[in-house]
Amino acid sequence: MSFDAIIIGAGPAGYAAAIRLGQKGKKVAMIERDKIGGECLNYGCIPSKALIELANTVYSANETPGLKSTIDIDFKEWQKWKWDMIHKLTSGVETLCRSYGVEIIHGDAMIVDARTVSVGENRYEGENLVIATGSSPVHFNGMESAVSNREILDIENVPKSLVIIGGGYIGIEIGTALKKLGSEVTVVEMMDSILPGVDRELVAPVERKLKAMGVEILTSTKVSSVNKEKGYSVTLEGGKTLNCDLVLLTVGRTPNTQGFGLENLGVEMDGRYVRTDERKMTTVPGVYAIGDVSGEPMLAHKAYYDAEVAASNIAGEDAVVEYQAMPFVIYSDPEISYTGRKGKNQSMFPLAANGRALGMNSTIGSYRIYFDESGIVTGAGIVAPHSSEMISEISLAVEGGLSAMDIGMTIHPHPTISEGVREAAEGAYGKPLHFKTGR
Repeated sequence: MSFDAIIIGAGPAGYAAAIRLGQKGKKVAMIERDKIGGECLNYGCIPSKALIELANTVYSANETPGLKSTIDIDFKEWQKWKWDMIHKLTSGVETLCRSYGVEIIHGDAMIVDARTVSVGENRYEGENLVIATGSSPVHFNGMESAVSNREILDIENVPKSLVIIGGGYIGIEIGTALKKLGSEVTVVEMMDSILPGVDRELVAPVERKLKAMGVEILTSTKVSSVNKEKGYSVTLEGGKTLNCDLVLLTVGRTPNTQGFGLENLGVEMDGRYVRTDERKMTTVPGVYAIGDVSGEPMLAHKAYYDAEVAASNIAGEDAVVEYQAMPFVIYSDPEISYTGRKGKNQSMFPLAANGRALGMNSTIGSYRIYFDESGIVTGAGIVAPHSSEMISEISLAVEGGLSAMDIGMTIHPHPTISEGVREAAEGAYGKPLHFKTGR
């Protein structure tokens, strides 16, 4: 069989490329060895946020002043609901793909050459090849008994005690959720701060909230081994041992580049990743790599974007990547969202001065708008409830070359958390309504 494009992988990068190419009238084959939707829809983004929503609901009921409640969670019932919800989402993606004429092939792909891929005894020919194989959790020797994000999101009982190895975004998100659901949580991070790589001014409010909740954070600490007998024991460098009911290992992800014949192409690598140009083409003409396998950041929305660029080029259009306003979100408490770059100046508005946040009993955080000497917005960092829903406003401002005054003069509804974005923007020219700056 011959196709305009063969896509290996049906995660966000793969299925997005398939849909976009189908919309452009191209004949597409998409090969997937596991489940449509890949890691994100089945084992990562979607189920983890569902767990976080459950935890936030329980936590809010317990922490709201004047509200007295006892909540009994049937985790088996919740897991059934979760998988039913995921199935609705993934089956919807599959239906969409098929509606655009995409042929979905289940099985293990093996690259024969740049134009040929086999699945079992069947061979498929394509004018273009798209590698969208995603990434997998990193594992360490001596820690084989620890669970990854996949297993912990399928638990049917909340562990009484949990040790998380790795204080990156996955560890902090899941650790926060399980603490809210009743676990005693300890986070072990080898760097000198949790969420390494994120500006300290954004991390500090989250760290403060975690400590207030009773999460133990051990930074500048390495783990030597993990042992499992009746329970778990985590041995730290220096000899200290932590005993717990469950251990979560979350120390990053590695691109999937083995086991499907990538070496048969002779593509150049960029460290662990497949090297691509600004059109997402590899060093082999007609072969593209998108999503996690093509480089950081390993984000589903970056994968969607890569897919759009690759599909456009395969269809004969001219598209190049431009990541100047790539939003990042950490679903901590409060949420951290940031985009663009810091620039030379910044304006800060405290979350505690926002009326909606006060009414939510959630006042730890801030809004920061970054701008240049002309007042043009270069980025932002927001630490607030639902900041994930607000950061796109700043990405649009960066992409559009808007000024802080453009945002400040835009009417935002009251009372909302998003008002803080406007007030932070007003602070760039010294005029926030509900906070007096030093200007």
